[in-house]
Amino acid sequence: MTAEPSAVRRVEVHPPSARTELGNVLRLGLVVVIGVWMYIATDSASFGGDASARRLLPFQALVQDRPSAEQRMFRELQEGLLEAERRRTDGGAWPPVPTLADEGIPPFAPDPTAKGAEYDWRLITSGTFVNYLGLPRQPGAPAWLILVLEPEPGEPPDPAREDEEHHKLSTGVMLHVSTWVRADANVAGAIVRVPQSGGWMQLYAVGPAPPQPVPASR
Repeated sequence: MTAEPSAVRRVEVHPPSARTELGNVLRLGLVVVIGVWMYIATDSASFGGDASARRLLPFQALVQDRPSAEQRMFRELQEGLLEAERRRTDGGAWPPVPTLADEGIPPFAPDPTAKGAEYDWRLITSGTFVNYLGLPRQPGAPAWLILVLEPEPGEPPDPAREDEEHHKLSTGVMLHVSTWVRADANVAGAIVRVPQSGGWMQLYAVGPAPPQPVPASR
């Protein structure tokens, strides 16, 4: 008695779509950029030792000097900001928080493994000002803010070099960006234009850039 041959099951394997592959590459690039920022921030020889600290104003601080929970949130906000900038370039508008959350972009997407406060995030825009504002659900936790200032329509291109506070989109638009934390989370839901006047502290990975030399007049 001979055994019947076993059935052969065919499985069709589809390669990842180009869109998925591109998204993975871009996300990896964002992680690399953030890692470089944080490495430089912890290597005093890389950014001139105390020189950056001497350039800090009373409402500014280096993230390496903050609690570990704030350092983690800072890193996540840098990743979230770069992802939002990419969508701003592609679609011409800043992505709402639900869109970023649905795509798993930190810190807008809930992370069940994260310890600490949970946040409610909102996008607030007014003219050229853009806020991503995070308010904690637990008392005693700080509030967070990403502030983006876009150029006024029709103004000449910003000649500033790209750094922590100047992000240039692939369209050529130069954005002024900053990350802020406030110990008191009693924050109004209105647009924030001048955070330092409202008790916010600006955080840096490497510190403010030195002033650019003024070209000599002929």
